[in-house]
Amino acid sequence: MKHSGPMLLAALMAILLATGCGEEKLKTFLRQPRSPISGTPYADAYHVLPPDVIGVYSVRVPEINAVRQMVRPDGMVNLPLIGEIMVNDLTPKEIQAKIEEASKKYYTEVDATVQVEAFNSQKVYVFGQVVRPGPQPWTGATTLLDVLAQSTPTPLAWPEQIKVVRGATPTRGGVLKHKEAEQLAKQAESAEAPGVAKPKTVAEETVPKPGEKPAPTGEQPKKKGESPADTYQTKPVVMVVNMHQMVERGDFSKNVLLQPDDVVYVPANPLAWVGLALQQLLSPYTQSIDAYTDYYTAKRAVAGSSYSRGWGP
Repeated sequence: MKHSGPMLLAALMAILLATGCGEEKLKTFLRQPRSPISGTPYADAYHVLPPDVIGVYSVRVPEINAVRQMVRPDGMVNLPLIGEIMVNDLTPKEIQAKIEEASKKYYTEVDATVQVEAFNSQKVYVFGQVVRPGPQPWTGATTLLDVLAQSTPTPLAWPEQIKVVRGATPTRGGVLKHKEAEQLAKQAESAEAPGVAKPKTVAEETVPKPGEKPAPTGEQPKKKGESPADTYQTKPVVMVVNMHQMVERGDFSKNVLLQPDDVVYVPANPLAWVGLALQQLLSPYTQSIDAYTDYYTAKRAVAGSSYSRGWGP
């Protein structure tokens, strides 16, 4: 009987976790592992855009070792010894290959490692009843609670009904190449037509078919149904989150890992919504009353000034 309390608590937690795992929308948002971008599928899928910051590291080419560069508006970076290199819309691996090729002019054996150290081109957006609305930087490990803590919901907010909106692919950002995004949009438009197959996700395309060879070593095939970071999403998804459950009960099952261009909307609570609606409805009348009051206040002030100076009749 001494252990009945912990066992009951463990059973309740297991039920809650099982219920949360069954939510399709939650599966769409959650991304594993919850770590900085270098440990997620974004490391290979991300395409650098201005004004991102990249870091170059090399053992055999000391001139470019530990060099950090912000991508210029023209998409170029200027590296020691090598000079200017176009990196716009390229992945870190593609940039690495270009740097190694350029380094062969000066060294027989070359190597280079490129990391994105600041995702300045990527943002998430917060709107609604918050103290600090607007864009916030996306770091690759930005969660919903991070954004809410920075924006700070106001007393008029409805913390039980916070919405996370993830738009359909493509969105503005560097995760997908522009040509791939355009092709995907065309495929999505014709997906409902009879006899036309829906666009495949990256996960579906990498699953080896019967008789095909498995993926090369180091490239684990993704199972059909997985939701990797680079999966194409042809429809927008909206998830409602209860912030009180996270803050007061420690339920972080919906503390989702945000993606670039995600929108967090904090609505007004029902009572505040009624007040704001009435305020908007009565706004024309209050403005007229304020103008009328200001006019007569100014007229009285002028009249009083005239009497005080002896200009009266």
